[in-house]
Amino acid sequence: MKKKNIQFGLFLVILIFSNVVLGGGEQTNFAFGLKVGLNRIEGDLNSPLFKPFTYGTIRYNLFEYLAIGFESGYSVSGSNEDEKRGLPEFQSTIVPYEGQVIFSFLPLHKINPYVVLGGGGFYWEYTEKGQIPHHYYMPDSSGNIAQHDYGKNMKGYDSFFKSGGGVEILLNRNNNLYFDLGFTFRYSLTDMLDGIFDGDENDGLLDIYGGLTYYFRGSTRGDRDNDGVPDELDLKLEIKEDPDGFMDHDGKPEAIPPSINTSGSDSDSLIADTEPPVVIHAPIHRVEAGRDINIKADIYEKKLKTTSLIYRPIGFDGWKVGTLRSRGGSSFEGIIPKRFVKKQGLEYCVIAVDEATNGVGYCGLPKLPVRVEVLSHPKTWRIISGAAALIGWGGSGYLILRKQK
Repeated sequence: MKKKNIQFGLFLVILIFSNVVLGGGEQTNFAFGLKVGLNRIEGDLNSPLFKPFTYGTIRYNLFEYLAIGFESGYSVSGSNEDEKRGLPEFQSTIVPYEGQVIFSFLPLHKINPYVVLGGGGFYWEYTEKGQIPHHYYMPDSSGNIAQHDYGKNMKGYDSFFKSGGGVEILLNRNNNLYFDLGFTFRYSLTDMLDGIFDGDENDGLLDIYGGLTYYFRGSTRGDRDNDGVPDELDLKLEIKEDPDGFMDHDGKPEAIPPSINTSGSDSDSLIADTEPPVVIHAPIHRVEAGRDINIKADIYEKKLKTTSLIYRPIGFDGWKVGTLRSRGGSSFEGIIPKRFVKKQGLEYCVIAVDEATNGVGYCGLPKLPVRVEVLSHPKTWRIISGAAALIGWGGSGYLILRKQK
């Protein structure tokens, strides 16, 4: 099998599969990724080489802490000639096709550690000087390497188990582009990847990688324009709301008008205040249960009278009122206590009023609040992720460090 044919075939499979799973406009949790790195055989070799690989991935988040995925790619591994043992230079081509489960520790953070467990099949091909031999190598009773007839070409299909982990790092404000950095260990059910049949363990494959993952976040049911405002509260179902309080519906904050810029001169204070405060706040849409919510906003107004943070659990009638405290300049901050962060969700508003009472600056109003989804049982899922890491990484470490008999 030629390298170009393998790569082209994999590209077609990934492209077709991504079109199938991403075709629906209601999907928000599918992702496509590409990663590159170095891998080497963990088997019967004294000094295996790290060689390059490329994998493509498809991922679907069942929910924030758990995802499933499919991965395939193309890798080469091998070793230089070992004159002392009488082993030739060789190269093994490996094409995996595998399923996996991904456990996330901190899915709402910019840096999210994760654990991977999975398995699948792979195609392998062993070559010496570019040719596929019909033989393999095996030590005799005295420890000398002897050549044995394999009976057919040194290639075929087999299976493996894998474990791994890493971190994904958020790269943009849309929460859909991540940089991945991690490692994987695959333990195969064959001992022929390095051409040597020896010991009581099969061959494995260890890799380190970096890559990018892109999430196709489309509209969700109940939020037609995907602006974070549920349809039953949205004044413009087909147009995204502008979360900074301006009613231009473009979803982007504008420059601060000169007449309310806090850096104006003394002469500006003589001009009558005819505009309401400007509130710029990035709405929070998802949080974990059992934690305070830190609310930050920039508020622009020369003669500010009051700044308020009002909030309540979804389904409750009364609003709780808190104060946004100044952190210097236009920066303000407030806290929603964790006792109000209930599993049914939360809604809140950021409101500012000036002394001239020209109007209200806001992000969210009681009739159109910012709604927050609350993720339940975060500690339980971190314990589950930790157990997955202990099982997967512990088993991999044992197989890598253990000396074969």
